[in-house]
Amino acid sequence: MKMTVSGKMTAITTALLTAIFVATTIVNLILQERASTGIVHKNGVQLAETAAAVLRNSMLENDRDKIQETLDNFGAQRNIERIRIFNKQGLIAYSTRHEEIGALLDTTQAQCLVCHGRVILPNTLPPDERAQTITLDGQRMLAVTHALLNETSCATAECHFHADDGPLLGIMDVDLNLEPFQAARRTTAWGMGVAALAGILLAVVVVYLAGREIVFRRVRTLIDQTRRLAAGDLTVRVAEGAQDEIGTLHRTFNQLALDLQAARNELLEWGRTLEQRVQEKTDELVRAQDQMLQVEKMASLGKLAAVVAHEINNPLASVVTYAKTMVRKMNRQPELSEGCRENLTYIQAISDEATRCGKIVSQLLAFARRGNETLAPMNINEVVENALFLVNHQLELNGVEAVRRLDPSVPSIVADQNQVQQFLMALIINAAQAMPQGGELTVATAPAEGGITVEVTDNGPGMEPRVAKHAFEPFYTTKSAGGGVGLGLSVVYGIVKRHGGRIDLDTAPGKGCRFSIFLPHDSGAPEEETS
Repeated sequence: MKMTVSGKMTAITTALLTAIFVATTIVNLILQERASTGIVHKNGVQLAETAAAVLRNSMLENDRDKIQETLDNFGAQRNIERIRIFNKQGLIAYSTRHEEIGALLDTTQAQCLVCHGRVILPNTLPPDERAQTITLDGQRMLAVTHALLNETSCATAECHFHADDGPLLGIMDVDLNLEPFQAARRTTAWGMGVAALAGILLAVVVVYLAGREIVFRRVRTLIDQTRRLAAGDLTVRVAEGAQDEIGTLHRTFNQLALDLQAARNELLEWGRTLEQRVQEKTDELVRAQDQMLQVEKMASLGKLAAVVAHEINNPLASVVTYAKTMVRKMNRQPELSEGCRENLTYIQAISDEATRCGKIVSQLLAFARRGNETLAPMNINEVVENALFLVNHQLELNGVEAVRRLDPSVPSIVADQNQVQQFLMALIINAAQAMPQGGELTVATAPAEGGITVEVTDNGPGMEPRVAKHAFEPFYTTKSAGGGVGLGLSVVYGIVKRHGGRIDLDTAPGKGCRFSIFLPHDSGAPEEETS
């Protein structure tokens, strides 16, 4: 059976108080009985002595009727059951019960043993030894023995004569009824028992109410809040209350709930941070994968460029040479027919297109070229200035304003200056072509950890995400036919990667494009890809 703390405290208190009250009551009853018994014994002895003093004159006068009348008067008093006088041989001479007069007592009775079992007179004994408890007519009696001594006045009395050498004349036996005293004791015992029981009940009620208010209610509150805490509600708190053990337990509980709440918030924050970090790493892995694919495409393009260069470079050169020769010869003729002039136009177109094909082959050769870089210390700000100078005419034609934000503290790097200038010019020309109605082009440099950064930014129309995804792929272009073959940004990408750097594109429709290039201090070893 489940028992609460309050119930246990009440049970323990009840058992303890019951034991204390019972023991106290028993001790009190024993002490009271001893005290009352002693008082009864003393009263009995005093009654016997008083009766002997009253009878003294009648006995000196040998007035037997007076003696009997006096005994009858004493015997009529309450609680005096019997008074009798007998001699040393046990012969009853007087008694409040007349039928006993003349009878001979058995000297082995309890009241006779006071004298016959001792060598001293009973009057010299203490009261508790002069009184014996006997049973008379089924009731408990206190039998008090008093010796009637042979005094000098008895020996010289005119009424009778006793030898003066005998100390004892007779024995007076006074029997007191103990039932009223026993009834009083029982009443007192019942009263004490009832008082003890009432005290126990009162103490139990007080202890129960106090325990319920001080312990049970506060513990129950703590249990309820603990269950809420276990269910996940970390905002629960309990009133700290008094500065006792339960108050300390409440304060400890509050601190525990606070610590758990802080720990859960920290875990949730870690979870959110972890999700963000996982997403960042995932994006980095995607970018790294895209870059690896781009590198593979560049390697394939390099092989293709080498094959194309060897296969069509010489035939294209012959076509251009013969076309130009025919144009010069026809231009030397003083007059040309209408048909010849038309043919001259066709031949000039052939020459121009073949020249354009030659430029494409040159770009393919430049893209495919490996291991021929001339690495030397260079200042990126000077290279930017040279690139802007070379394309300044194109910028002016398109109405593009060039803004320079060159950090003078940028350090020198080891790179191929011609190739760096080549990819800068390609980026600047692409930006100018993206703004045919004019705009602003910004070129910025800045030192970076392990190298430098170059940013080329325009405020043109920008790119769609699907276009930006393929911006560095070979032969991918959004320009109209004849406007380009889509090798510019792929060449830029190849130059940057050969120098161990990286290039990033940040663009959106209507927000222009920003190319961010990182070049390490020493381009002898490629930069490690971060995942």
